[in-house]
Amino acid sequence: MKKNKSIKKSLIISCIICLSYLFLCSYLNTAYHIEFIFIIFLINYIFSKLYSFDEIRTSYKQLEILIPLFNDLNITKKLPNTRGYAASPDYLYKIKETIEKNKPNLILEAGSGVSTLITAYCLEKIGKGKIISLDHNEKYANQTRDELKKHNLCKYADIIYAPLKKYDLSKNKSLTWYDINNCEIKKNIDLFVIDGPPINTKSSKLPRYPAIPLMLDKMKVGTTIILDDARRENEQKTLKLWEKEYSSFEFNYLDDNDKGIAIIKKIK
Repeated sequence: MKKNKSIKKSLIISCIICLSYLFLCSYLNTAYHIEFIFIIFLINYIFSKLYSFDEIRTSYKQLEILIPLFNDLNITKKLPNTRGYAASPDYLYKIKETIEKNKPNLILEAGSGVSTLITAYCLEKIGKGKIISLDHNEKYANQTRDELKKHNLCKYADIIYAPLKKYDLSKNKSLTWYDINNCEIKKNIDLFVIDGPPINTKSSKLPRYPAIPLMLDKMKVGTTIILDDARRENEQKTLKLWEKEYSSFEFNYLDDNDKGIAIIKKIK
């Protein structure tokens, strides 16, 4: 996404330069040189190719994180794809570090996928705990269940199909989140992993905002929240609202990663 925006911006600039050049030639009643226009767009093309090296460097860095993650958790079977809409390796590694440090008994996850498997592997390693993962898409929920079976991790995870539903929250009316009415989510959540609902559901401007107001009574002092995609505009707005409305949480934003990660801890 970052690459596409930069290429589009450079193409717009190239067009503006060329149109300005043509206008100037017309104004001065002089002939224009097609070579100049060709050179401008050639520079744009070269830039688009060179810029891809940033993505190559980022991919290599993520691979460097993924390899020790496999080794640490003794993963011998293929995992679902990472990055893109899925969790990036650095986010998965942060989950692993948090689980190894805090040794949670109950983990709630918003949005199932590769992060569910990594979490289950971590729980297997520490020898205790359970993850309850909510997914609004029945197809993806079933895919995650199938992956858990392949990796022999079913005892550590429950995948719940929870369609999105509208909630009337005091200051943000008609926001949607997972339907938790039929979910048996106990109190004392130790770790809350938020990687959903996805932004492309188009059902809410701030799809992840309801996570704290709806699950507040299920969290305790010491509960840790890990929010993915924290660099994205919607998540930035969500974080600002949470900070403004919930003084009982401590917020820490980490930017040295693929998509931005927010670590939030309930302190009172």
